[in-house]
Amino acid sequence: MDKLPPETARHIVSYLTKRTDVASLRLVSRTFAILGAELLFHTISFHPSYPSLSRLRRISQHPHLAHNIRELVLDLPPIRDLIWGPFVRHLEAEGIDISGSAKRIPEAFRLLTYHVDQYSKLQTSGDFASILAEAVRGFPRLRGVLMKENNERDRDYWLSQSSLTLGCNGGFNYRIELSAELHGYSGSKDHYRAFAALVDAVYYAGCKLDTFYVDAKVDPRMFFDNTVRLERAGAVFQNCRVLGLKMDIEDSMVEHLIKTPLFNVILPSSPNLQSLTLQFGISCAREAIPLSTIFGSEHIWPRLQKVSFSFIDMEDQELYAFLLRHKSTLQELSFSMCSLYAGRWDDAMMFLRQNLGLVALRLDPLFELAGEFDYLCESELKMMEDYVVNGGKCLPPRED
Repeated sequence: MDKLPPETARHIVSYLTKRTDVASLRLVSRTFAILGAELLFHTISFHPSYPSLSRLRRISQHPHLAHNIRELVLDLPPIRDLIWGPFVRHLEAEGIDISGSAKRIPEAFRLLTYHVDQYSKLQTSGDFASILAEAVRGFPRLRGVLMKENNERDRDYWLSQSSLTLGCNGGFNYRIELSAELHGYSGSKDHYRAFAALVDAVYYAGCKLDTFYVDAKVDPRMFFDNTVRLERAGAVFQNCRVLGLKMDIEDSMVEHLIKTPLFNVILPSSPNLQSLTLQFGISCAREAIPLSTIFGSEHIWPRLQKVSFSFIDMEDQELYAFLLRHKSTLQELSFSMCSLYAGRWDDAMMFLRQNLGLVALRLDPLFELAGEFDYLCESELKMMEDYVVNGGKCLPPRED
């Protein structure tokens, strides 16, 4: 079926369905199964573990499978899950039962230590990047890379998940603490390594991606202090139509990032960019990242249609200038947990209505920092959305 044109396949199916004998019906069934496999097997999900990466590499070594792959999804479950699942399966394979007796707890603990060491080795040895790079080279039609975190996003959750304990009947407890220094809180340093491995793998494979989307707690200090990796990321993002960087930054990182030009290397070289999502998930809107830190005053993407900003501080004139540079193409706009520290959001809404022909506007909690700290509620945001997109009659009443 690899070389069978879709039109020919349709003729075959059409012919076979006109015949009533059982053998032909079975052949039709197999034909549909093969066609369905080719149509549906376009995306592979994997996670940072040796078995998952090995599976990815094996798929890449089979051309009849690899040529279909359009998208890779790197799933990032909690570190505890990445270690505990293989450990439990190993216990079952070895026939070790610790549910009712403490005799085999030490043996089980040695296996647990082995799996912790394997995960740490993957993060520190370079195996992650090398295996991933080998696999990516085997996917000639790869067009999209997604990295998503399946994890709670707070320090308390990390602390509750940062130890692995074995015990029986309240005794014989054995504990392994996962190092925040090595892994970062909620695995943010591991997620950086995964992000870096994706960038390097795509870069060295020479893939031209349509989509690169990151939604994870990534420690950006490790990324933005590395000029070489910034340049590689710029090359990877160069042809992207869809780019999303949702980095859940902790408060302690903000001051460092404000002093660092974030995207001067990666974003200016994206002439095909149509959809841009930037999020810096900080718990306090007062400590969001200034827009001027992200973009220079002359940044323009000639095909930009959709923009989504989260946790970004803006001056009104700075925002207006950015929007005017893209007024001929911009259609959808989203602001979430963003703050104006000069100007007011109702004035910004009037600007949007008068100057842009938006077809969609989405507003989540917004803040004003000029004068007294002000928070816009959901009903006010809905009025603003209706005013800009649907020609609503009025904006929320302004409080003096």
